Amino acid sequence: MVNRARPADIVLAEDEIPILDLGPFLAGQPGALDALARHLYFASTQIGFYYIRNHGVPQALVDRMFVESARFHALPIEEKRKLAIDRHKIGYFEVETTITRHSPLAEGARPNLYAAFCMRKDLPPDDPDVVAGKLFRGLNRWPDGLPGFRENLCAYNAALERLVRSMLPIFCRALDVPPDFFDAAFSKPLTNMQLNYYPKQERFDGTQYGIAPHTDRGFITTLCQAKVPGLEVRTADGRWVTAPVLPGHFLINTGDLLRFWTNDLFLSTPHRVINVSGGDRHSIPYFTNPDPDTIIAPVPSCVTPERPAKYATVRHGEFYEWFVRQNYAAVVEAMEQGKPAAPAAGA
Repeated sequence: MVNRARPADIVLAEDEIPILDLGPFLAGQPGALDALARHLYFASTQIGFYYIRNHGVPQALVDRMFVESARFHALPIEEKRKLAIDRHKIGYFEVETTITRHSPLAEGARPNLYAAFCMRKDLPPDDPDVVAGKLFRGLNRWPDGLPGFRENLCAYNAALERLVRSMLPIFCRALDVPPDFFDAAFSKPLTNMQLNYYPKQERFDGTQYGIAPHTDRGFITTLCQAKVPGLEVRTADGRWVTAPVLPGHFLINTGDLLRFWTNDLFLSTPHRVINVSGGDRHSIPYFTNPDPDTIIAPVPSCVTPERPAKYATVRHGEFYEWFVRQNYAAVVEAMEQGKPAAPAAGA
């Protein structure tokens, strides 16, 4: 059983967001799993965000990703539109073509001031889910004229998938369940990575955000930020604090799915993006989710007589589709028509 008290050795970035060191755990040092589980439990139940360092993803690969993001978003708009986002939420969407509807915190917000290239795990054409036409299991689509783009993005995706898999035992220890509790759910995870581009805003008027206040929908999000800040996290007392950019670190946050899975034990913390830095901003979120056919029932250790189950059992694919339908009108149009969607300004 993990000690649930605040760890005396917890490190906080600017006195707000915990920093977890994966190095001793990945090296197999005795006691490292228990120590890391204590830190993760505290971060997930008190803040909902935490940094990780010594995670094993080469910095050179991370740096290449920001080069690729800049290369892609510098393409002529006509080239990017050839990859208009499809029913699987794969492809490109333009600035101001998404609007945050699933969060009451975003009421009154205008369409989001960001564009993104979206990809999933690069499946082969003969993958059974691809052949069956299963939703959100489509083939990635790639731009012309960017040599190395696909290879670098796939290498980064593979590295992030390995990283998250390596962390599953930490979640299990923190939640006091067997170390393989999540293995079946993530045997073929539903992942999504985005190259996000935020044009500069001259000022913040209270309604125009890079991304309006929201919580993420999934299990966890692993974020790499470029040097330009802009992500803000809402603290438990209602303040918005800027998440600092820490070189060599990833920023992780819990999503709604893991909050449901833990019966509201783990937080899903609101956050937003406002880019008033004076320049363009790039970030690379990697969203990790279980297989769509996973049945999400409360983690046994999170249900007690004093804390009864709050949510009905749900198939993950249904939960995921609800979120997409709330926020991505162009994807919904493609889902209904069964073909790639054209950009829809103001959707």
